[in-house]
Amino acid sequence: MQFNPNTSHYASAIGAWLDSNFRDQFTATVAFMEKLKQRGAFKRGSAYLVQPLFATGNNTVAGVSNFNSPMSIPSDAGLSAVYTWSWYQGLTTVNAQEAAAINTEYEMVDLLEERLRSSVAQFGQVVANDLFSNTDASLGKIAGIPYAVDRPTTTANSFGGISRSNTTNPWWRCVVVDAGNNPLTLQRLAQAYNLATENGGISPDIIVMPTNLFTAFEALLLATQQYRQDDEIARAGFVGYLFKGATVLFDPRVPNNTVFILNSKDVMLVSQTERPSAEPVEFPDRLIRGYKHGWALALVAKRLNSNARINNITP
Repeated sequence: MQFNPNTSHYASAIGAWLDSNFRDQFTATVAFMEKLKQRGAFKRGSAYLVQPLFATGNNTVAGVSNFNSPMSIPSDAGLSAVYTWSWYQGLTTVNAQEAAAINTEYEMVDLLEERLRSSVAQFGQVVANDLFSNTDASLGKIAGIPYAVDRPTTTANSFGGISRSNTTNPWWRCVVVDAGNNPLTLQRLAQAYNLATENGGISPDIIVMPTNLFTAFEALLLATQQYRQDDEIARAGFVGYLFKGATVLFDPRVPNNTVFILNSKDVMLVSQTERPSAEPVEFPDRLIRGYKHGWALALVAKRLNSNARINNITP
């Protein structure tokens, strides 16, 4: 007997597995995305595509000098950053040879689950690659953190539909510390961290850097006897250390000689749905069956000057 992986019985099992396992499997091989999830910065829902902003403070808040005086009208009516979905797709398939070798329904379920793990892990890797790209969002990729967390000096490009002109919207630009090709020091890291805290009011909570800079950072911690491991990220199988109020991580995709100091309250990864779709699919001209997956994501921000980056820093 040959088992068809596209029947409703298996489709239900596929959906149930994704419902229970997708989020954990998706971030299982990328420390930075795992930390976003732990910090509650991996959101779901279209409502996050519109982020209300205020360029200046609310001038109606003040001490009362006269009970008969009228209240001020806000001088800044506010505006919103508006983002769009970027779409990702993939296939989970079983070929005719594999289906013919299956003897029980349980074996088919096990095979489909293993293929799903592979598909989900690849979703994670592809999104992580895009997450550290230096380009804006497009139909087929999310905006990269190096693009979003920046302070353009030649072209005042936009993010979320808002110009990052230094004169018009300076609050929509991150803090930049130029290390001038000097080595990483705890003092320089603290400088960028403190400047972002000064702007945001809430301290950054994630720092991510290339592998060679992270190795240099570990040496600095050892020299000063300041090793404090992030136990939460360690339980997920990753290495991370605490610096002030932030978890320091490494990722080989981070641009060379660059460190990002991020505030997960203000920069988030958002998905349209909890997990990708899983629709049965057959190919009349091929001996394979399986499931096609589609998923929409966006990198969104509601404030940029509470984040920082260090450029031109060496190990």
